[in-house]
Amino acid sequence: MHPTAIISATAQLGKGVRIGPYTVIDGHVILGDNCRVGPHVHLSGHTTIGEETVIHAGAIVGDTPQDLAYDSKSVTHTEIGRKCTIREYATIHRGSAPGSKTVVGDRSMLMGFVHLGHNCRIGSDVVIANLTVLAGHVEVEDRAFLSASVGVHQFVRIGTMAMIGAHNLILQDVPPYCLLQEGGVCGMNHVGLRRGGINQKTRLAVRGAIKVYFFSGLNRPNALATITERYRGIPEVSHFVAFVQSTKRGIIDARRRSQAETEPAPEPDDDDSATGS
Repeated sequence: MHPTAIISATAQLGKGVRIGPYTVIDGHVILGDNCRVGPHVHLSGHTTIGEETVIHAGAIVGDTPQDLAYDSKSVTHTEIGRKCTIREYATIHRGSAPGSKTVVGDRSMLMGFVHLGHNCRIGSDVVIANLTVLAGHVEVEDRAFLSASVGVHQFVRIGTMAMIGAHNLILQDVPPYCLLQEGGVCGMNHVGLRRGGINQKTRLAVRGAIKVYFFSGLNRPNALATITERYRGIPEVSHFVAFVQSTKRGIIDARRRSQAETEPAPEPDDDDSATGS
């Protein structure tokens, strides 16, 4: 621990924790074993950080929410999982309503200057790139990837393994497994699904479901009915359908181009005949 660091008597530090110069840890912070905290970091509030998480210079975790309704007397929480990476000057605010919390799962990476507003819920193995900002109550499921300079409206959900291209403004929910560019869905996140170990048969089904929902010309209820019938018994497709059906903000549209321009070429090992489409 650097001698210039200021550590509250109420903080709890695990074994092997390293604290850099001029870092301030106040409130009821709990740092798991072997965490590394860089210089000029501020950890505050009722914040729990899992073991082996690395926090880089200037990051702020657990500060008060930017919510005019927040009562400073309320006890709210921030929870960061195991083996996360929080890069330079990222900010993560605690929950707003009494007893509520902001959550980041295990092994997730928040790059430089990322902001998570109050009550965000970020899954495990999520990557959020530089300068991306999430308003309050945003939910990001496991293994999603948000590129740089993305803005996400409050209460929006982003599904598992979705990939959001850079410089997009996200105002509505993005379903699982989708690739989004230039303000709309343009197909399936092929690379993410392959890297995530999703087998070819399942990838074909997911690709077919996305094709039916966004590019077939069917209205959305009929598209969901078609998907449910055509890809029955495939858990990933069932999750896609359930995610869409549970939306409160609505589902983001397809990219506003012709289908030929919008839909990516199939994977080399994909065969459209296997999708029945």
